[in-house]
Amino acid sequence: MMKAAINQIAAIEGLEMDPTHLALDVYALAQVFSDEKEFKDVIVSVVLAIKDVFKDGNIGDDLKYRLKGFKSYHFSSPYPEIKGDEDMRVVYPAYKNTIILAFGHRYIPTDFYQRFKSRV
Repeated sequence: MMKAAINQIAAIEGLEMDPTHLALDVYALAQVFSDEKEFKDVIVSVVLAIKDVFKDGNIGDDLKYRLKGFKSYHFSSPYPEIKGDEDMRVVYPAYKNTIILAFGHRYIPTDFYQRFKSRV
């Protein structure tokens, strides 16, 4: 299940992402969405979100402080705890939207922004 998800995301044309970070982000999503169908649905939503970022690099919000120079695109998983909540994130550098620094759930298993700060 996880290997297929990693391959599905890695197959996005033009994607530049550290393979270790890709695997760690997929693993974190598997912890949040442990049901197989939910996990697969969330992976599809991540793929679509990354493709949205590729189409328009300005859709993300500018990040601040230590993360200045990066953008965060907020979107809803198919299973938000609160209907309409944008519970998912894709982070990429403002200068090149085909480099994906991180993706995942905003709060679970831990705070998204704290998880990926070491990647900057």
